[in-house]
Amino acid sequence: MASSSRDSRPLSLTMNLKDNIQSVAFFPLHLIIWLYTLLTFIPWYFITGARKKQAVARRVKARSMSGLAEGPYRSVDCFGSLATIDFPGKDTLDKLFELAVQRFGTADCLGTRELLSEENEVQPNGKIFKKLILGQYKWLSYQEVDVAAKHLGSGLAALGQKPRNTIAIFCETRAEWMISAQACFRHNFPCEHHVPFTCLWAFESLKFRLLSEGNVLSGIRNLKHIIYVDPKRSSLRGYPEGLRIHSMHEVQELGAKPENLNAEAQRPSPSDLAVVMYTSGSTDKPKGVLMMHSNLIAGMAGQCARIPGL
Repeated sequence: MASSSRDSRPLSLTMNLKDNIQSVAFFPLHLIIWLYTLLTFIPWYFITGARKKQAVARRVKARSMSGLAEGPYRSVDCFGSLATIDFPGKDTLDKLFELAVQRFGTADCLGTRELLSEENEVQPNGKIFKKLILGQYKWLSYQEVDVAAKHLGSGLAALGQKPRNTIAIFCETRAEWMISAQACFRHNFPCEHHVPFTCLWAFESLKFRLLSEGNVLSGIRNLKHIIYVDPKRSSLRGYPEGLRIHSMHEVQELGAKPENLNAEAQRPSPSDLAVVMYTSGSTDKPKGVLMMHSNLIAGMAGQCARIPGL
């Protein structure tokens, strides 16, 4: 036992000496790293506002409404009630767009790219993919969109459209879609938005239903006007008597007349119906969701409250 203890002493001394030599040898390197960290951390800490960010990250963001761990939880910023409005007094969609026009005026709002041609691109699996060749963007400013919506809304009113009477919109996502919606919001015309038939199977399904059911227009007795978007003149052949066909441009020209443009519009209230949004009906009959102005305003207010920069 004594011999073993004596043998371990030289080994222990050797290891301690080796550690001391390593510490001395690496001291300049450690000193350089420490000085570099000190010189870079202090400016970074104050320039980036790291202290404020840490405080924000550590703050209590949500509390349990029931007082129990399982919740439900709600943001402490609106714990008493959900967010309902983002800009004071802008409680309907038409007022919110007017605010955007005031703020952004000449800035780009809606952009359109002209369809130049279509090409069929064969995929490795043999399927054909339609490739669209598009031109450059042509932009409408907020002010231009506002004028277009005013003229269209006044034109619709001149054609006999009444507040709280629904307008159905079948249109792909494009500038005219948004202009039509803004025109409806301004005059309290609830609009039904139908998901566009972008898929070939959906288009073929619609075509089959129309052909198999015959002339569906004769069964829609309350339909008085059809407005088409593209400038190409639509044929009136086969349409029932009393049904009038207009281009969107024609309705806007009608609304631009002083006697129609200056007519007072009945503006919506937050509780008025704004949109009936339909699904495509790919799995079952299309389902419509009723959304009031207050619903959409509250939804946007909630998003703006939670998403930085909005």
